[in-house]
Amino acid sequence: MRRRSVLSGLTCLAACAHAESQVPPRGSARDPLNRFFAALRGLADGTRKTPINVLQIGDSHTANDGFSGRMRELMQARFGNAGRGLLPPGIPFRFYKPDNVHVTATGWTVVSSFTPGAPSGGRGPFGITGLRQHAEGAATMTLETESPGDMAQLDIEFLATPGGGTASVSFDGGPPTAFSTRAERAQPVWQHFAAAKAKQVTLQTNGNGPVDMLSWSVRRSGPGITWSNLGTIGATVNLLARWDPSLMHAELQRADPALIVLAFGSNEGFQDDTNLAAYPAAYRAAIQALQAGAPNAVILLIGPPDGVRHPKPGGGTICPGGVWQLPINLDKIRQAQRNVAQSLDLPWWDWSAPMGGPCSMADWAAQTPPLAAADHLHLLHLGYRRTAAALFDDLMHGYDRFGTDAKN
Repeated sequence: MRRRSVLSGLTCLAACAHAESQVPPRGSARDPLNRFFAALRGLADGTRKTPINVLQIGDSHTANDGFSGRMRELMQARFGNAGRGLLPPGIPFRFYKPDNVHVTATGWTVVSSFTPGAPSGGRGPFGITGLRQHAEGAATMTLETESPGDMAQLDIEFLATPGGGTASVSFDGGPPTAFSTRAERAQPVWQHFAAAKAKQVTLQTNGNGPVDMLSWSVRRSGPGITWSNLGTIGATVNLLARWDPSLMHAELQRADPALIVLAFGSNEGFQDDTNLAAYPAAYRAAIQALQAGAPNAVILLIGPPDGVRHPKPGGGTICPGGVWQLPINLDKIRQAQRNVAQSLDLPWWDWSAPMGGPCSMADWAAQTPPLAAADHLHLLHLGYRRTAAALFDDLMHGYDRFGTDAKN
């Protein structure tokens, strides 16, 4: 049976998989994604000469590059490969394995806006990666791309401070270029390099003062798509309230995203003590913080995938078979997100819909090979890729309709 489009409605990009929405379908004249579709059309017809940058910000589903990596792969195959895009600095967490690049780091300490057990997280300020890498003494970091040309344009972002030390950058083992991270006040500074033929960049601190790195990005020359994943394991949407607004604005202005994908909800849904009354305001505030920094970007909201857990008293609906239970707040979080999306006239996509809806996580984990992890909260690589393909298909359905309507 043909899968129904999960982008058929404004607040239910997932066609809600359950009922037809009465809001504008993807590609209609009132579709809020039309600005993004217009930019894509510029790439397709050759009139746009600059990249389209997409930023995906979220929790562990985003930190895992399976979903975002497949979106990057599919979008670049159709609209051109502009490179890997924006990356968190260094190695932000254990088992970090981003697609298309290889990263090493020694001598650095992660300072995160999300620190379990610490109400305010690490010491800020923080920008859109949600963390920074700090070095007091000598430290080294490398980033290697798959082929020459992938690093034609390199930007490294530092948090310059009054006592900031110096660092140097070298390409493919060549001579280093030194620079200072000292400034009269704490502020973001970028070092830009053009390295058309390089595959590896090495960043070294000189041990003469603290160095704080906020992000780096690599891209090719010319137009195409970048799709950057900035995920924080264990985070909720409240994480964005810990980020410095002025720093975020500066970073978003430089990144100039055409599309921002905001993907939270699993951790809120699995927590029985989530403040459901306060959640809509927190979700709305995160959206508006991004809109303030990137007023020209389309914001695409993504709800959480399905998830189940072992039954416990006072929990949610018991799934067929009696082995698994839906977290009591998971669908309430989805509904809260839908409501906020509708009130702000923003697209919202239900990640659980292409999985099959409530309780589908148990089936995905039981398949051979499995599509979901044993924790029944996360997907595995194949599952992330399959759901990303569903989002891509739905976006392209809207894009194709937009192109058809534009010709008529």
